[in-house]
Amino acid sequence: MAIPSKVPLGFRELTEASGFAAANGPWFEKIDGDRVIRGFLPGPQHANALGIVHGGMLAAFIDSAMGTAVLHTLNRRAVTVRMSLDYLGPGRVGDWLQAEGEVVGHDEHMAQVRGRLYGPRHEVLAGLGVFSLLSRHRKLTRRG
Repeated sequence: MAIPSKVPLGFRELTEASGFAAANGPWFEKIDGDRVIRGFLPGPQHANALGIVHGGMLAAFIDSAMGTAVLHTLNRRAVTVRMSLDYLGPGRVGDWLQAEGEVVGHDEHMAQVRGRLYGPRHEVLAGLGVFSLLSRHRKLTRRG
């Protein structure tokens, strides 16, 4: 599949995405040094009744970006235990939106992650998450 022209250079489509990510994508990813940046182009299917990107979609997308930060930083898969979000501005249909997470602390069982989601004009969402680290023996596969 050809990458849409609004996708910034350096991003690759997550063709291995499944489940929610596959149904709500395509989603894209770029690795920039120690950062993993996720991006997507919201369409009408992502909009709420006001015509802006639904808050639940934004929450799911930043959650995925924060979980990916855990995998990239700690080489451990993780599941969300708690997430706190601040909606800062609207995500607009047709705008390139991207999100990233930063692991700010961890021990053997849990990781704390700070996330941000932003568009071309402003910050859209800021979040803090706590992730339970899965067993090191669990097979590592990359998914959306």
